[in-house]
Amino acid sequence: QTDTSVLFRSLGRLPTASETNEDLKLLLSDYFQLHVSLQALCDQWIKVDPEFKGLARTQIGVRILRQPIVENLFTFIASSNNNIKRITMLVDKLCSRYGQPIGTEKGTFFTFPSVQTISEDPEVEQTMKELGFGYRAKYYAKTVERLAPLGDAYLENLRHISVELARAELMKLSGVGPKVADCVLLMSLDKADAVPVDTHIWQVAQKRYVGRLVGSKNDLEGMQLPPDKQEQIQELARQLGAFKSPSTRAYELAQALIVTLFSPYAGWAQGMLFSDDLVDSVGTTATKPKARPKPVATKRKAEKQSTPSKQECKDEPVAKRTGLRPRPTSTMFN
Repeated sequence: QTDTSVLFRSLGRLPTASETNEDLKLLLSDYFQLHVSLQALCDQWIKVDPEFKGLARTQIGVRILRQPIVENLFTFIASSNNNIKRITMLVDKLCSRYGQPIGTEKGTFFTFPSVQTISEDPEVEQTMKELGFGYRAKYYAKTVERLAPLGDAYLENLRHISVELARAELMKLSGVGPKVADCVLLMSLDKADAVPVDTHIWQVAQKRYVGRLVGSKNDLEGMQLPPDKQEQIQELARQLGAFKSPSTRAYELAQALIVTLFSPYAGWAQGMLFSDDLVDSVGTTATKPKARPKPVATKRKAEKQSTPSKQECKDEPVAKRTGLRPRPTSTMFN
């Protein structure tokens, strides 16, 4: 990335793709939403919260992508009670099964399939189970069944209605709750004020803002609130502060607080706050010394020494415990 552009290299293309890079430039510009000035947004947010000065340095380049709607939707349906490594594995399998191959100098990759392509499989649920989606397989089967007759225009038209109406439409789909809906709204449907909330964001709202907005001194610690919204913001913070553990209502209050503070690009501000909190969490974990394993009793028979303890089994990778084959390293991320 330079001050004025993003440098890229094409590794391969579909036979139907343009022979020039102009279309690819437009695609990347749209995908990274380069028309949005992240620095200009940070300058606005710093006025509200001076701590964004630090975020503007440490989280530089954290942008909200404009992802293909179906790809984003189907990926987030797989995210419930899951981890990034396994989600990636499942999505790779989905693409390998239904997508088009793309030959590149680093191997073969696959496009994300369309709803229409998946709907041509008469046994979608069974196929998804075979790919490892488990109980989520029925979500995909029902969502494909609903979307296929509506065509691509149905999801694309959600970009042109209000956040509330678009969220309600998405939540009619199987496997889509408030958080998944908000992720799709923000990252695919141009709803820059959509704020997905989970435990991380609830904690961020609690740690960063509740104390500063309703503390005993109430001096706001340099925060400059819009005069017409100050009372509303402080009331939201007071209500949020009453929750000592996450709940649906606590999530709603955290969402409303962040939207009121950082609108009209509250979802982008949330992205930087989430990234910063995630880095802090990983950093804290990484500094903890690893527990030393207990020595094996010398009187055990040799064959018993090779049997892992219950704790060791608990800490093994999911793939090893469940019998899933470990996913080979993909050159895509090299």
